[in-house]
Amino acid sequence: MKVTHLSWDGSQWQYPGAVNPAQPQLVLFFGGTDPAQTSLRYRRLASLFPAAEILGCSTAGEISGYEVTEEGGVAVALEFASTQIRTAGILLSGMAGSYQAGATLAESLRHDQLQALFVISDGNRVNGSELVQGLRDHVGESVFIAGGLAGDGGKFEETGVSFNGDALAGQIAVVGFYGESLQIGWGSVGGWTPFGPLRRITRSEANVLYELDGKPALGLYKSYLGDSAEQLPGSALHFPIMIRPESDQEEGLVRTILSIDDDKQSLTFAGNMPEGHTAQLMMASYESLVEGAAAAATHAATAVMRDAPGDHLVLMISCVGRKLVLNHRIEEEVEAVADLFPADTVFAGYYSYGEISPQHQGFCELHNQTMTITYFSERS
Repeated sequence: MKVTHLSWDGSQWQYPGAVNPAQPQLVLFFGGTDPAQTSLRYRRLASLFPAAEILGCSTAGEISGYEVTEEGGVAVALEFASTQIRTAGILLSGMAGSYQAGATLAESLRHDQLQALFVISDGNRVNGSELVQGLRDHVGESVFIAGGLAGDGGKFEETGVSFNGDALAGQIAVVGFYGESLQIGWGSVGGWTPFGPLRRITRSEANVLYELDGKPALGLYKSYLGDSAEQLPGSALHFPIMIRPESDQEEGLVRTILSIDDDKQSLTFAGNMPEGHTAQLMMASYESLVEGAAAAATHAATAVMRDAPGDHLVLMISCVGRKLVLNHRIEEEVEAVADLFPADTVFAGYYSYGEISPQHQGFCELHNQTMTITYFSERS
């Protein structure tokens, strides 16, 4: 596998060397905070790599090497030795069709040799939990799934995904990897700490939460935020919610608020909030978030042969909430990840509105507020 790393200079893509890389089959890119900016980045890549499949999205920040940028861009052009790829995309008008979108995409890519899916999804119009469930149900648990939701800075207004064309709101793009040559390692860790009382979700519909312990959810949530409640939904990134089945208090999923409804006293999340689950607020320190990123990297690095020929690629997808908490220390979590991989590894990624990765028990879920890592290499 050959990986070429490109960075955006404000008008063009810059890459090492004097000539274009040979013949990449796949280009992934991340950058810009609105679809128009993302579309410009796509068009420049299409002129460089007219034969490649090109997928990308708007972000809440880009990871390029050891650096984190805003309104910049990062791209990786991948030339595989023997791994085959296929891509698929779909456009949604609202969250209600998220499960079926996942099922349709999975069916179009399903094959006996399918090893992995990498997903880039709109961040505001898609229910990430339902999308992932639709994919899982139709490709099977043996197929690795990772990826993330697009961002638009911290605005939560409109995100864009590019699938071999201009970036569109509501779009989902997926690439499938086929054959036995590709090696993949993964890790997904938060580093957030629960606080406050443990409450029960007593009324919800999919990703909309109405009641906790029989009381209006928005009112309870605002009581914890105090003065920060005036800055909702943005301030919610500092205080996500962890949910778990009542029967399993070992490992939970973290959920971030996308929007609020004062009239209905409800909160809309990036993923489902099942009735009967317990819910608890979370908070984090600089140190705990950086330690979480390092733990995710450790898990990913141990799963791949470091002596595999060719280049190695680490894709990092981290949550915009982590970026807000870490602030000027944001590059510390990227450095904590990079320090655990071979020196010649290519690092790229972005800050998202949701991260898609397996949990430690192995099956894929939508996460929020995590650092998720997907580590690619290819056997000879």
